[in-house]
Amino acid sequence: MGSWWQIEVGKRAAPVFGKNFVSDQLMLVFTEGDLFVDTTKRDELSRLEELSADHPEVDAPLAWHSRLMGYSATAAALRTRLELQGFSSARVRSLCTAYFDDEFSPNAEDGHIDPRDSWPEGRSAYPDGAAVTAVLSSRRGQAAAQAPIFQLDDPEQRFLNNQWVSLREGFDDPRFALALSLMNTRPDTPVTLDLTDLILGGWMEFDDLPHVGARARMAAAVSASGPVIVITEGPSDARWLRRALEITAPAAAHLFEFLDFAEYQAPGGTDRVVSLTKGMASAKVMNRIVAVLDNDTAGRVAAQQLQALRLPSHIAVTTLPEVKYATSYPTLGPSGSTVTNVNGRAASIEFMFGEDVLRDTDGSMFPVRWQSFIGAADDYQGRLDKHHKAIVKERIDHAFMKAGSAGMPHEVLGGCHRLADMLLAAADPPPHIPASEFSDLPASWRRSQV
Repeated sequence: MGSWWQIEVGKRAAPVFGKNFVSDQLMLVFTEGDLFVDTTKRDELSRLEELSADHPEVDAPLAWHSRLMGYSATAAALRTRLELQGFSSARVRSLCTAYFDDEFSPNAEDGHIDPRDSWPEGRSAYPDGAAVTAVLSSRRGQAAAQAPIFQLDDPEQRFLNNQWVSLREGFDDPRFALALSLMNTRPDTPVTLDLTDLILGGWMEFDDLPHVGARARMAAAVSASGPVIVITEGPSDARWLRRALEITAPAAAHLFEFLDFAEYQAPGGTDRVVSLTKGMASAKVMNRIVAVLDNDTAGRVAAQQLQALRLPSHIAVTTLPEVKYATSYPTLGPSGSTVTNVNGRAASIEFMFGEDVLRDTDGSMFPVRWQSFIGAADDYQGRLDKHHKAIVKERIDHAFMKAGSAGMPHEVLGGCHRLADMLLAAADPPPHIPASEFSDLPASWRRSQV
């Protein structure tokens, strides 16, 4: 037969109820601070279960059937949360009015029956959607939703019951009905979700904590299915990484979103990657996040700083990959010119697209010039001169102007594969259980598999 849960507003039942499972959507309006457990009843329940296990012939009746476990908050608190989730009183009232006006419209499709004809005084008492919405948000209107329609003798109550059924079928997120039910409720009125019947029926355990499960499933869904946010050091990095995905991994390119430096004038640089990644972690952004840093001294130090923070599993920090031709590369410094490995010291994104874009007209490589000393790495930061860097950027942009990979220089295409592989590997989603709140999988088993 199943077990039922019910929302109570003060001492009256609201038309927000369900069977066996509470939807994650509804649980998103409740918090840890709203949870209550009657420890006396819980201990008594444990004692009765043990007694029944040892003596099956003993049928010890329970003297209580409510407020064993649940959630409770004031109407004001829930209205605030509902508003932030898109269910403000004004929005719900507007949608209800529009919905019923459409139902009552004389321009409805052929064969449409005006629901106000279901009782003799319907048209005069409820001439439009606003009138129906007003009564459904009142105690009288909500009382009509409690009993099965076959038990209602009063024509008006039957009519209002039908409107609630229609409304819940049309707007099947339970937060909608809850917001409508609380529209005229006094701010300090307690609103309670009683889960006792689900506990007694074996559909829920005391340690299941549905508000935690709801948020975990929502986070997993957003992390696994939502766009991957890529944080880069600058606009060139974002532009070329995006194009690399579009060219070599077109089936997955739409799953990545990059910071738009140009439209929103977002500042760039290594420090900004660090601060923005920390900020998103602090704000508990649920999307997967990939922070991409140059494979140079500053990027290496920044990556180590972020990795030391033990960021959540859906936030990945990566540096640009090493390239073979950077292992023996010309450099300039106070002690003159030399050839050395610049991977991890000067390999910015300009180094990712092959040797040809880095060559001068005489065939020599544009040299890396050693700049500031970075104490945290006990090493110097290297980079191309501004003039040479501008030339390399122009060459890469020109190569990307070609449609798709046809005609694109082989080395540039290889760089696209290199960068796309890096992003796809970094965006690998953390493990999660693909099951909703309606699944038969026990909560304890789910937790053991994550």
